[in-house]
Amino acid sequence: MACLPIPYRDELVFSVIARYGVYSLSLSSKLLLEDVFRSKTVVASVALPNHLQQIAAHYQHNPQLTAERLLRKHTLYPLYSPFVHPDIAKRAKSNMLFGCESSAELQLGKAASIVKSPLFLKYCPQCLAVQLDVHNEWYWHRLWQTPGVMSCPLHGALLNSKVYVHSNQKHVFSPLNPVNVQTAIAQRISKNHQRLSKHVQTLLDAPEVHIHPKQWSSFYRTVAHTLGLHRGKHIDHQGLSCLLNTYWGKSFLTQLGLNIDNNVESNWLRTLFRKHRKSFSYLQHILVWQACFEEHLDPIALLNDVAKDVYAEDLSRQTALPTQSIDQDKREQWQQAVVEFGVKGARNNGFSGLYIWLYRYDRDWLLSFNQSYTQQRTKQLDKVDWHERDLIYVKQFIKLRNAIELNLQAPRLTKNWYFLQSNISLSQIKHLKKLPLCKLFLNKFCETIEEYQCRRIAVACIFCDQHHQNYRHWHIQRLARLSKDRIRPLTAELLGCVVSNVSSG
Repeated sequence: MACLPIPYRDELVFSVIARYGVYSLSLSSKLLLEDVFRSKTVVASVALPNHLQQIAAHYQHNPQLTAERLLRKHTLYPLYSPFVHPDIAKRAKSNMLFGCESSAELQLGKAASIVKSPLFLKYCPQCLAVQLDVHNEWYWHRLWQTPGVMSCPLHGALLNSKVYVHSNQKHVFSPLNPVNVQTAIAQRISKNHQRLSKHVQTLLDAPEVHIHPKQWSSFYRTVAHTLGLHRGKHIDHQGLSCLLNTYWGKSFLTQLGLNIDNNVESNWLRTLFRKHRKSFSYLQHILVWQACFEEHLDPIALLNDVAKDVYAEDLSRQTALPTQSIDQDKREQWQQAVVEFGVKGARNNGFSGLYIWLYRYDRDWLLSFNQSYTQQRTKQLDKVDWHERDLIYVKQFIKLRNAIELNLQAPRLTKNWYFLQSNISLSQIKHLKKLPLCKLFLNKFCETIEEYQCRRIAVACIFCDQHHQNYRHWHIQRLARLSKDRIRPLTAELLGCVVSNVSSG
């Protein structure tokens, strides 16, 4: 059992494991994973880590540090759970606790959000001085890593470290130390931005609440009417856009990727104030709250009020009239119209009012009747010329292969490597069935792990030959960066043959 350090206030789980790696003098990231998780394939996630139950098991001496507490106090889960469907929040929570294969970042919408994660982990220089004075070490604070937060609520702007949020070395837990800190001066930040940071910190500390999308729809409709930004039942989206642009500034919203284009009917602000058919980032919510309520905003009270509001059913969802009140004439008119024009054609040829009446008062019959006249959708032709795309891609691969063929120092030649080096989206890998030439090329020229390890053995042997060094088993293995645990049987056999042949020769 690993003796993990006690997390500091608002310290990320990522940071806790990184500090343990320093304490235990772990020279290999895989050894650290094996020590903590009993697995070498766990991904070092900054915001929403999995396997929290396994991590909590290392704190058996401290019953207060449960997996639930780690989730609430040392991850960014509290920022996402109130703004997604309660069922999705529960599934993501279960995955984070018990380490399922599903990614919480996908379930909670973080990966697909228009609010992108920062490229580097961030820090506040003044807070680091306080941490060093109080704890004699530094750690990653979770507020610093929240997407969209650019300042510390107590000091100034946050600075970028040298550690990538999504590193190529996805199994590495990087500690916060002087090596990872850049020398720069933090700029002063406006009061609105500092207030934003304080509200985000309040959200992180808020008790868990589950809010249905319909409750959010009702809330934002009420907000628009309270502010007088409506025309009858219609919301004044132009006025809301003006309010946010005036409060935050267009440049700041553009910097966050949340610029509001009034010429686009489905911009994020319009969809936020309409019926919620998808979830929105916490940042989109809080930008609107702060612009609307300014210094009177209390995020915890607001969440509680929205959660207690029993969302009203859509007024149009009414039951059918009693049988004796059903208008047979209207049914017959609709039947004749559908027989002549079809369902969609009838609505477009002067019978839309009849359709609305039947939908409101005789819905069950209407849907049942329309179902029998629904036209089968014709299969759409491909919009992409896959054959042409296949030729273009495979030519790029061949050109790349010819350029790299004699370079023994090249990284492992995988599918992902070929696609990334050719500036082709990785999503195209899903369509390899439609790209037969690419599939044939990749099956022939992609390296297996054994082939890559054998190539590294060859490079190590060339190095020994050029520098007149002896062919020792351990020396070649070290030059090839191969451990006893990771070396494959075929590679071990090749290494044994090389050493024995040179020794006998």
